Amino acid sequence: MTQRNVIVHHHIFKNAGTTFERVLDENYGDKHLSFDGPFTFSHISQDQLAAIIERHPSHVAFSSHQIHLPAPSSLNFRAIPVVLVRHPLLRIRSVYLFEERNARNDDSSENRDPLDGLEEWIKLMIAGGKNRIQICNLQTSALSRAYNLPPKRRGDDGRICFDLQAAINNLWLVPCLARAEHFDRDVASFTETLSRFDIDFIYRPRKAENVSSPDHDQPIERQLDAMKKKMSAETWEKLCWMNHQDLALYETVHEIVEQRLANGFPIQIAQ
Repeated sequence: MTQRNVIVHHHIFKNAGTTFERVLDENYGDKHLSFDGPFTFSHISQDQLAAIIERHPSHVAFSSHQIHLPAPSSLNFRAIPVVLVRHPLLRIRSVYLFEERNARNDDSSENRDPLDGLEEWIKLMIAGGKNRIQICNLQTSALSRAYNLPPKRRGDDGRICFDLQAAINNLWLVPCLARAEHFDRDVASFTETLSRFDIDFIYRPRKAENVSSPDHDQPIERQLDAMKKKMSAETWEKLCWMNHQDLALYETVHEIVEQRLANGFPIQIAQ
């Protein structure tokens, strides 16, 4: 009996996941299932994800904010994970702009630079805002889990640290790995990768969706410089310190993806 191959998209908030979900919709229509639990803090274990896949035998792709690596294992299907990673500081800026945009309820602030409130927001988060995890190694947290287990974590003088090596090990096993800042180039490579799993996938360059940052199409260095100018050196250094693992993870992903694009990705397909 041949295993059924399915795409499993791990949608990390503000990592171009909405744009990628639209790509899946265009490719697979109602054979793409996007789902989350009833609460923002819900988590879907690998076994629960496997049950969802089993209950939808005709579906090709599955997307959720609340699923985690490693991919579920089954005798009946093979999950092909897709993960998009983003520069952590730009991701934090996008989270802020998303919240600022949603909180705006009149036109009085239309002419001001929305980044003017960025430093104050970051300070509030550092001081104990309810979504503090959004500004402290969130991607390492999301990607560093073992099967059916929460991430290992420890406090470090005000920041939260996770198992960075576990996150890197998990990502090495992700066939479809991309960077949000290089979306078109990286996602275009999925066509060849997925074809090796007998999954048809077409990608055409597109305009990013659900975008909060007006300069998202500018070089990374220019975006970071504009962000840095909106806060004191102390706050900037604090933010970098709080995201030391996410920064290291992003650099590793950058190296992995560039190596794959240059040399190809030798995928061993078990029968």
